[in-house]
This record gives sequence, C-alpha cells and structure tokens, in this order.
Amino acid sequence: MENWHLRFGVTSNCNFRCKYCNSHNTNSEDMSDKDIKEILEAAISNGVKRVHWTGGEPLFKRNICDYMKYAKELGYEEQSMTTNGFFLEKMAESLKDSGLSRINVSLDTMDREKFKNIVGIDSLDRVISGIEKMLETSDCLIKINMVVMKDNLNEVTDFIKYAIKQNEKYGKERIIVRFLQFFPCNPNQLEKDGQKFWVNEYITETNILDEVKKLGDIKEISRTNISGDNPSMRYYRVGDKVTIGILAMFSWKYPCGSCHKLRISPLGEATICLNDKKTVKITGTSLEEKKKIIKEMMDRRDTIIEKNTTRKHFRNNLGEFRFGKNGKEANIEEFYEMLRKGKGRECSI
Repeated sequence: MENWHLRFGVTSNCNFRCKYCNSHNTNSEDMSDKDIKEILEAAISNGVKRVHWTGGEPLFKRNICDYMKYAKELGYEEQSMTTNGFFLEKMAESLKDSGLSRINVSLDTMDREKFKNIVGIDSLDRVISGIEKMLETSDCLIKINMVVMKDNLNEVTDFIKYAIKQNEKYGKERIIVRFLQFFPCNPNQLEKDGQKFWVNEYITETNILDEVKKLGDIKEISRTNISGDNPSMRYYRVGDKVTIGILAMFSWKYPCGSCHKLRISPLGEATICLNDKKTVKITGTSLEEKKKIIKEMMDRRDTIIEKNTTRKHFRNNLGEFRFGKNGKEANIEEFYEMLRKGKGRECSI
C-alpha cells in the first residue's frame, strides 16, 4: 500500500494570536480521550504507521504526551509534530520519551518586537530556547517553518545562517529551514483587515529565492531525500551547507500534491483531501465504525484523483477543517484579483 500517514489535529486552541491565522478562535471544544485513542487504533489497523500531531497548538493539549505514548505502544513507527515552540523547553524530555522523531517549529522572525507584533505574545526568547533544548535533548530533525512576508523578507538569510550554525555545532544536519509564502489559507484572510494585511505583506517565490541566493549557489534536490511527507514542498541545497524548502502555493496555483494523508480535524471530521467536500464525522462512533470509515476513505482516495485531475489544494471556506465553518467563502480567483487591484496589474503572482 501507499505510505499513508495520519495528520491528527487534536485541538483548535492556541496560546498565540497570529495576525494571519485565526486570532479570534480560542475556546473550541476538543474531542474526547476515548475518540483520540480509538482513531489511533483504527488508523493503524488499516496500515497507517505514521502520525503527525497538529492543532491549533498540539502542546496546548494537556495530555498530548499520553496520546503519543499510546501511539508508540500501538506500533506507530514515526511521530512528528507542528508546534509554535512555546512549550518546547519545558516538555523536551517528555516529548523525547513519548516517541517524537521529528518536529516542525513555526517561527516567522528572530526580531523580538516583530515577533510580538505577529503573534501577540512577547516570547521569542522562549521559543528559541525551546528549539535549542530539543537539539540538546533529542535526535529529532527540526524543521523551522517561516511564513515569509514583506516585513520579514530580509530575515531569510538570518534563518539560514542560524541553521548552518546549529548544524555545524552538532556535526550533522539537525535543522532544515522551510520558507512558506504568505498565501490565503486561514480565516483571517476572509476579513477585510486580514485581506488588506495579506495584500500589503505578499511576496513572490522569486523574492524568496533572490534572498536565499545571497548566501551562495542553490541546487534543487529531490524531496525523497527529506524525512517527512510534504509532496508540495520544493527543496534546495544552499552552498552545500544547509537544506531549505520553499512552499509557494499561491505562485503555483495551489496544485494537488497527490499525498496520502488521512486528516482528522480538531472538530472530529475525517477526510483524505483538504479540498474534499465529503468529510465524515468520525468522533462519537464505535471503534469498529472508525475502522470502517477510515478504510472506506482510503479506498476512495485514488478514485477522487482520477475523477478530477485538476483539483487544487484549496478550501473555499478558509481554515474550515481546523476551525469549522465561519459562514464565508472565497474562490481562489478572488484572491488573485484582489492582489492585482491592490498591487497593480504589473504585479508578479
């Protein structure tokens, strides 16, 4: 079978209030412990051996390490996580013992004031300390995810230099930096202020690459050499010193990556594609029903791709799968037109 993995959003809640994300949603009700454990059981019974914990902020979930230990006991071969890094220093030992093998840390700036302005909390030092504690404590590969905007574009080289420094310190590649183009994918971009913020801060893939090239020649490499499954990411070696990734979905028109992800939302919805309108409520069902739901979804996955070869990695109700419907929708083309009007017709998309 294909190399499936379970992308498990265990909470919509987060201690950060990032400008571009979902800063107004803070009190969503999480699924039960019973449902979380049964979903883990149902997925592995269908051959899924990897789990990626997400949110919201998964470390905001009080007993996240209990779930990870349970997944380890069930036989999951790999556990990864995307986090804002706030709790890493405190939880480094527990995460190592719970079976964490790789971690993605969302970090957009190393400037303290910019950090506070973006996320709403003055905690940059704490996040950096958390990254370095994980480097000291575990053998985890750390991927730093930087959402690149006009305001932090000049820090692209700083992030690469930081990764090189840490990799040289440990004598091997411990950090990969991934630069994510700021593109519409969260509820805030459906609000007037959020749209204005996006248009003003938008940068192109070329802008990112031009900054990277300031540190040396770059060579694109196959993503099959990179631990972790993101078929949409493009990876490069910079001066043969560090690996970087670039995700520029807006520039690329949101192509489907033909992934094999079983997605579980914090609201208990299951799907095998972000753009699939047929989600299934998996919580509140029996273990046997969960196994059946997952098998049917996995069996249906290739049929979906065959019937729609031009499908996009885009959901018109932005952030719906993590935060629920907010009553608004926007087509991809609306955002392209919005940018043209805001930047002028000569704008490179």
